[in-house]
Amino acid sequence: MKITARVGDAVHEVHVERRDKDYVVEIDGESRLVNADKLEGDFYSILSGGVSYEVSVEVSGDGYIIRHGASEQQVLFTDAGRQAREMSGAREGPQTVESVMPGKVVRVLVDVGDTVTEGQGLVVVEAMKMENEIESPKDGKITEVKVEPGQAVESGAALVVVE
Repeated sequence: MKITARVGDAVHEVHVERRDKDYVVEIDGESRLVNADKLEGDFYSILSGGVSYEVSVEVSGDGYIIRHGASEQQVLFTDAGRQAREMSGAREGPQTVESVMPGKVVRVLVDVGDTVTEGQGLVVVEAMKMENEIESPKDGKITEVKVEPGQAVESGAALVVVE
């Protein structure tokens, strides 16, 4: 499943695939081999095309604020399933919360039977050495937890069900 990344007014189709310690990142059909290392805090060292970048990445709502030098960009990620849910405005009934990108489950923050509120963290998925907290799309009760820490997930993989 492709991920859509919105940077300002530009929309890009992104596919990320792990290859050993690196990532193959395809953006709008152009592939790049990327090495990303977490430094400390929100800082990362990224090597791509022989060029090194030091960036900070801060979670902001549904996306991230990425800073490199004096430049700052807000990047919003979404997958086809999320786009369909947002367009339909579906909030009733059970909702399966999916991973927005491939990665590894670092922590599961809820258990079956827990009551959650919209925006509450449910699962933390590490992708490209960044930890991404996946949030509840609505108030409700956790009826299924489909993943466990250490498990690899693909983009669109079911994580939990909120009813």
